[in-house]
Amino acid sequence: MNKSPAISLHIPPKMWSEFQKSMLKSRMFNEEVIGFLFCQRHQVSKYKIRYIPKTWVVPASDCYEHQSASGLVLKQHFHSYLLENHLQPGLDVVHIHTHAGRGIPDFSYVDDRYESEYARFISSSFAKKPRLISGVFDEDLQSGQFRMWDRKGREFENVQFCNSLFEISQNKHVMNNLDLSCDFMFARQKIFGETNQKVLNQLKVALIGCGGIGSIFAELLGRLGVKNWVLIDPDKLETVNLNRMPGATQEMVEQKWEKVHYVKHLIKKVYSEGSCVKTIPTAVESELAKQEIATCDLIVVATDNHLSRKTAQELALQYMRPLVCLGTHIEVKPDNTPRMYCRITVPPLGGGWCLMCGNIINLQRAALESAPLEINQMAVGAGYLEGVNDPAVFWLNGICASTGVGVIHGMVSGFLNVDSGIDWIYEFPGSDWRKTNTEYLQTDDCYFCGMGSLEDVVENSDFENPDFDNSDSIW
Repeated sequence: MNKSPAISLHIPPKMWSEFQKSMLKSRMFNEEVIGFLFCQRHQVSKYKIRYIPKTWVVPASDCYEHQSASGLVLKQHFHSYLLENHLQPGLDVVHIHTHAGRGIPDFSYVDDRYESEYARFISSSFAKKPRLISGVFDEDLQSGQFRMWDRKGREFENVQFCNSLFEISQNKHVMNNLDLSCDFMFARQKIFGETNQKVLNQLKVALIGCGGIGSIFAELLGRLGVKNWVLIDPDKLETVNLNRMPGATQEMVEQKWEKVHYVKHLIKKVYSEGSCVKTIPTAVESELAKQEIATCDLIVVATDNHLSRKTAQELALQYMRPLVCLGTHIEVKPDNTPRMYCRITVPPLGGGWCLMCGNIINLQRAALESAPLEINQMAVGAGYLEGVNDPAVFWLNGICASTGVGVIHGMVSGFLNVDSGIDWIYEFPGSDWRKTNTEYLQTDDCYFCGMGSLEDVVENSDFENPDFDNSDSIW
């Protein structure tokens, strides 16, 4: 018997908070309200489908023909304008409306009838035949449920809703049946809660870069409880790596170990069984690497080049996965005094700013790094690219990796809020931590992370124009 895939709608915490506020602001008293999200379908696996919002709209109060505590009707002109301008090819429609009262509401008979008609309408009116996911919430938008209709409007199936950073199963049956044979290993971490530990055990992490920072990071996060990994790095171990990679030996260098296999060896030393580690000895730009990253819950990039970080950020945005970027830098001042830095950056999930618009990476360098070898050699000769790798030391990498693990622990446990992103820089020998004010990093029109979120959309639209055609609208 074929098992139908589980369907989930994943809205990042900050986006959901803004959507809620806009919904509540669009009513005067206790009227029902409606909001729309236009979502991309992501087939994670044969058994799992995610829907990821690409833009959202909350109609203003004057977009309604009728709005009361017992029901609502949108103006037809506005509804036509909404679909024609925001339902891009390949996206599906999510609409969320409220019912009066508190607690998880049920879909009403009226909901059933109109949603069935609406599912048929959008699938027959647009070339890509979009699907309808409908949600109903209580008046405070605290409790609700979702369902997805078939294109004929005859049947629907339940949709799981996630508005947290990590889309990890909270099903008690699943949580209670995890392999906790090494539970005693984490006895001294119980202060953070049993659920926290089980989430760490379920978390699937893509690690891009298995060198000086990535190797330390993998062992630290592994010992915290993470057992599921996708490791990506095209390089082999070299003698020059041995000053900063724990457990690496000259024998491994002579045997030409891939770095991904070396890091897998570190993880398997912690978990002789019960772990799942997939190794991909290619660049992150390869299709195989991208496909595997898309299945992960968290992306970590710990590379020493701009192109791989740019690719990691693009994938994090495309699949709406949290991204942690780790890096170090060493320079020597004219008086021969060294200055050393490490940087931990977590862009906000769902847009706001990213590694590109936040100037954490250099797009010119990324473009040169992606160029053919001859052009790279010309760039080195002209001084645009360094001819040798940057200096690196074990202890500085350790500070960066361990802080990155601490940040992830805080993200999973909930004691660190990264909804607006973080950008932390450590400087030595001053031993100063500098925390960037992320308000200055926010960019509404970034080519990479710009995401449409429209509040009071009626004020800046032309849907009231009499020339606007609304002949196909049913609302």
